[in-house]
Amino acid sequence: MTASIEPVRFGVLGVGRIAQNRFAPAVAASPLATLEAAASRDLARAKSLDAARSYGSYAELLRDERVEAVYIATHNGLHEELCLEALDCGKHVLCEKPLGRNAAECERMLARATQRKRHLVEAFMYRHHPQIAKMLELVRGGAIGELRTVEASFSFHLTKEDDVRLNDDWGGGGLLDVGCYCVNVCRLLLGDEPVGLSARGAFHPVHGVDLSLHGILEYEGGRFAVISSGFDGGLRNRVLLSGTRGTLELRHAFLSWEEEPLLVLRQEGGETHYPFEIVDVFRLEVEDLCRAIRTGSKPKLGPDEGLKNARLLDALLAEARRSARSRS
Repeated sequence: MTASIEPVRFGVLGVGRIAQNRFAPAVAASPLATLEAAASRDLARAKSLDAARSYGSYAELLRDERVEAVYIATHNGLHEELCLEALDCGKHVLCEKPLGRNAAECERMLARATQRKRHLVEAFMYRHHPQIAKMLELVRGGAIGELRTVEASFSFHLTKEDDVRLNDDWGGGGLLDVGCYCVNVCRLLLGDEPVGLSARGAFHPVHGVDLSLHGILEYEGGRFAVISSGFDGGLRNRVLLSGTRGTLELRHAFLSWEEEPLLVLRQEGGETHYPFEIVDVFRLEVEDLCRAIRTGSKPKLGPDEGLKNARLLDALLAEARRSARSRS
């Protein structure tokens, strides 16, 4: 079935590290996709992807009728603008996380995708790793009993003061950059509508973005999600599920292409390890969208995924800022 699908012709908007080191190689390795074009404000960077055509502006690529789908890998501040333009040009959109800087942007993007009848997918590549399917299988099968708590942490130490992720106008901050993963996996396991939340954060004294943010989402039945994210600590990349009969730990939950993932199930009788090989989750992500475009299947992440995530991100950030103001 895979070999019979006509490759989807992709264009890349924004040629940063992810596009260069992950997305372009994933497309090159897949029989379901081709790299038709690349665009950057720096033409030399666009040419570095070795696409069939290179452009020095995003508008030129979007006018290219040979491009069927675009991958948006710019800073967060351009996601909405480029997504809307791409949809208006008839392109399907795979957009790096977070889909938008806030829920209002995501609502406009979703509405336009619905209007234009095009796929809109938020690029949470970690969801495509087989360990996530195994996690869900174990939880739903009762391996840890009734799920009570999800703890998700993702952080690293950001040292460059001129990093784009510190620019508040462009959608900077640790919550949008890495905390969005924590919220996404908690939603996957506990649902989209907590009954309450609290949050605390530390904010950059000059740029104003969150350097760290720690939140609790409360769900019905006394279930909780605990998220911890930021730019001011060492690398954390972990999810821990606690149930009435045991725990399940994902040691490399989000950066699953850098180290071999391992699920550790702890029950009263001892530990069970579920090791996984490193797989190209970017290729799996690309091929999931390609099949949706060509066969009519549903993408793993639905078009409203980004909006649902953004609503909780907005609420967490607002609560953390409110708390910080009350202490100042």
